Amino acid sequence: MIPVKPGKGIINPREVLRHGGPKQLARHLAGTGYMIQEGILGDMVQAIKGGAPHLIEGPRGAGKTALAEALAKGCNLPLFYLQGMEGLTLDEILYSWDRESQSEYVRQAVASGMPLREARQEQWSDEYLILGEALAAYDYAARNDVVPILIVDEIDKLTETVEDMLLQLFGRGYAHVPRFGNIGVEDATKWPIVVLLSNNIRHDLSAPMRSRCVYSWMELPTAREEVLILKTRVPEASAQLVTYGAKLLDSVRAIPGVVDKPALREGIALLQAWARDEVTEVTEDVLKAYLCLIAKREPDRKYLALSLARVEKDINLPHREIDGWVAQEFKERLTMVA
Repeated sequence: MIPVKPGKGIINPREVLRHGGPKQLARHLAGTGYMIQEGILGDMVQAIKGGAPHLIEGPRGAGKTALAEALAKGCNLPLFYLQGMEGLTLDEILYSWDRESQSEYVRQAVASGMPLREARQEQWSDEYLILGEALAAYDYAARNDVVPILIVDEIDKLTETVEDMLLQLFGRGYAHVPRFGNIGVEDATKWPIVVLLSNNIRHDLSAPMRSRCVYSWMELPTAREEVLILKTRVPEASAQLVTYGAKLLDSVRAIPGVVDKPALREGIALLQAWARDEVTEVTEDVLKAYLCLIAKREPDRKYLALSLARVEKDINLPHREIDGWVAQEFKERLTMVA
């Protein structure tokens, strides 16, 4: 679990929606630098209000994980994170028992005069129960007056067996632990906010899992949205650097030989590096120095290295749409500051 930030107020997203509506929730996200798409915002509102998991699918770099993390940061909520991968077990997702400590307890209890049957019954207490990340989120919600967030990233990597482990938890708000009882919270208004993220490239999620979710497909940002996001996520960057960054993404994506096109994530990292290093102009040599942030495959890097002259030209030529969007966004920011 990633705890809340000390000294900062904790905000319940359900209360935000009740009193301020979707626009207020969007403002909390924008405060972290995340600009949410209108359609995704509407879907998230339904998931938060109804207590259902929010399944978000979409291509790499669309901003899925960043959205869930922005919600936790913007509202200062504890974050439970489960990385989807093959081989996940019941222990990591729901619970396990500290067998060694249990055995030691029974030995000591019997040695002190407790009947063996009673000692064996007593060993099944929460002192020896170890909660996995998913069930821990629901247990936290049951024990605290705070709504946590549970992210299951790349859920398309989970096997059907692992999915089945989560069905009862997502559908009822609790899981049954043999010899112990139910763990979680039945009141749906106190359930964690669950966000399931999928690139939809490994295997299709089961129908029972999908039926429990609010569903969204997150498209890659448009070029205009990218300008706004770059400006918001890298506030230290000048208007000129934001223009360079947006034009670079547009140029590289138009090169047919580059297979793995740079996403917004690469654009943000590049812009942060330029601002950090106080880059004032972008030449072919500058592009070569930062190529490692743009191309993430060897063939793409080699191909792009041969195309840097073209990219440099595209970045430094006027682009009516991008130049206009940047001018508009920075004018609005200056107006707000004034």
